[in-house]
Amino acid sequence: MTNAKKKIIFSYILSGMVFAIGGCGNGGQNPPASENIAQIIEPISEGQQADSEIADEKPDSAEESGRQADSPNAGNLIEEQSFSVTLQPLGPVQFSSYQPDTSQNLFTDVTFSIEKDGTLLQDLPGITENNCRSNQSFLQVDAVSFLDYNQDGYDDIITICCYSIGSGTDAAKNISEIRYYSGSENGTFVLEKEMSANATSALTEISIETAKNFIGVGKSISKEPWQQAYIDYLTSESDVEIQDGYTLIYLDADEIPELVEVGDCEAVGCRIVNYSDGAVHVAQLNRLYFSYIEGENLLCNSEGNMDNYYDLVYQIIDGELTLVAEGYYGAEDNSNVQFDEEGNPIYRYVWEGVEMSKEEYMKALNSIYDTSRAKTGHIYGESHSVDEMIALLENF
Repeated sequence: MTNAKKKIIFSYILSGMVFAIGGCGNGGQNPPASENIAQIIEPISEGQQADSEIADEKPDSAEESGRQADSPNAGNLIEEQSFSVTLQPLGPVQFSSYQPDTSQNLFTDVTFSIEKDGTLLQDLPGITENNCRSNQSFLQVDAVSFLDYNQDGYDDIITICCYSIGSGTDAAKNISEIRYYSGSENGTFVLEKEMSANATSALTEISIETAKNFIGVGKSISKEPWQQAYIDYLTSESDVEIQDGYTLIYLDADEIPELVEVGDCEAVGCRIVNYSDGAVHVAQLNRLYFSYIEGENLLCNSEGNMDNYYDLVYQIIDGELTLVAEGYYGAEDNSNVQFDEEGNPIYRYVWEGVEMSKEEYMKALNSIYDTSRAKTGHIYGESHSVDEMIALLENF
């Protein structure tokens, strides 16, 4: 063992593990004294006296600490941000941080990997698909934290990295970025990209502590009844296996949002969950598309297929999403659709049981539901996971 090897002090507190070095810009990491943090590990200088038990010494090289990441962009091991840790359900593993190899691209990003007994288990997902950033140069890893932030029994990872913006008016400006990696039953980690971006943009001071506070780790938050009702619904009633995700909308004028379940296919459709009189109420929409006029208690389920379509207008009445107007249009015989001189299909239009022209139909629809002010109910593929929605509700 050489004199250059560093000793590491372990300081045990309550839960989670945080590893930090000096900060970057306003995103510098100061190790917190919170009771939420179980273990703080810092490098100490040669000859410094340890106040607690000395851990195994860190290796001198990447060869001693395990193999290089399989990513072709991975460079040398960042020893001060690589750790031997125990993660559920994997057990003892090596978390390794690798400098980017910038010989081909100056904006290649850092690589994180999980290794066990010298074998690569996973290279953690990068922010971009090819792990190369846009006009941002990697500077350093500020901090790494291991904890079960979503309390599902499987350890998660939070990292903070520092970057330099490469050109333009912000040239040489340093920025810090949070990444949340959620662990799973099979031991793999998923980058929670939207939650990471939201935290990075929302926080003026970026540290492990503020990253944890952003998602409510370790906090006992007093929830409003509607928040708890939605959380209970998500954890006990919502069929998460058939949902693409969840989002919130403000349908009526009160301060309580409505929860939207976005199905994973047209057959499942969307469901609107609203809170009223101490309980949740669930309404099934047809298929996936709907729009709404925010704050005016108007929602329109406009969908259809095979030359048969509809506009179903809803309002929340006495706590329930209630159909208040409806219109239908389409071909009388969709097996033999007729077309006009301009090639448009000839449809029959019926609003509230009365047949009329297309122009009259649109006028009748807009008299109750102004389509020019409507917002799309959700963007498919951009909704929250159930864990993200629960975290959002807990910190609302």
